[in-house]
Amino acid sequence: MEESLTSASRGPLPAPPLERVAVFIDYQNVHLSAREAFLPWGSPTKEGHIDPCAFARALVAKRKRPSRLLSVRVYRGRPDPRNDPNAAAANDRQAAVWERDGAIVCRRPLRYPHDWPDLPAREKGIDVQLACDVITEAMTHQVDAVIIASRDTDLMPALEIVRSRRLAHVETASWENASRIRFPGERAPWCHRMDETAYESIRDRRDYSKG
Repeated sequence: MEESLTSASRGPLPAPPLERVAVFIDYQNVHLSAREAFLPWGSPTKEGHIDPCAFARALVAKRKRPSRLLSVRVYRGRPDPRNDPNAAAANDRQAAVWERDGAIVCRRPLRYPHDWPDLPAREKGIDVQLACDVITEAMTHQVDAVIIASRDTDLMPALEIVRSRRLAHVETASWENASRIRFPGERAPWCHRMDETAYESIRDRRDYSKG
């Protein structure tokens, strides 16, 4: 009886601490994959964008462990204003909105081929910067988990380093029925699958082409 009273006097057990989660978004990869998965073929290029912060919050909410969103990092290319001033201005406006919402936006100049615009400009160095930042963030020991939203397998070495050194729990995100990053011969890392309903809830429908 004395033992039961002592146990009762202790009250409820404290809630487990919230895991700190950092989300890294390979924006062009996520955006183009979403268009491919959910939009009709031939949809205008300005359609299909997502709100990075809303996307990150949705990913953290899907985790089975009590969690809080620590940071959102977005990686994408930036058009050269000398080559494509309208696209550069829209890109700048979009980045400014994301930063006001709390995201850290990391942009690198697009690389233009000699026969542009017959061939499109391409991102250069985005995957390398994202990979470096994942490792750097994990090494601070200020995060418990990292979620990488991308299908780019070039990011695999960074994820393997974070996991092998037990720097943070590694997770990924991809759209429903799309390919995903997977460690060779394994089902890991855990992938948060986002369906069309989730996509519609985080779409960014603002028109950044208008100043």
